[in-house]
Amino acid sequence: MIRYSKIIYHVLAWIFAASLFVQVFLAGLAVFDDGDWSKHTAFIHYFEFVPILMILLGWIGRIGWKNVVLTAILYVLIIFQYISVSLDARMIAAIHPVTALLLLWAALALIRRSKPGKPAQ
Repeated sequence: MIRYSKIIYHVLAWIFAASLFVQVFLAGLAVFDDGDWSKHTAFIHYFEFVPILMILLGWIGRIGWKNVVLTAILYVLIIFQYISVSLDARMIAAIHPVTALLLLWAALALIRRSKPGKPAQ
């Protein structure tokens, strides 16, 4: 059970990172092509709860408390994405793409830290 949890956690980390790349592409498409943000705003719903599943799998797979905390931070950053885009304050809304970079950094760190067979960090 522990081994499978670690493997699934690692696969989900890859899926989450790939989803972020797609999300950035959809944002670029909206900016540079048609101005239609509906694909970008809809796509998040396909992967926004992946970090919660990863937290559960990380706990079951005993991947280490630092990885579980970093995974929880992914979800907090997603919540902040919703908040930042809905605010009228442009300075805070401008943090939206910066937060996307933080999401990608954290996801890539989790991929590196969660390789199956690697000891918990």
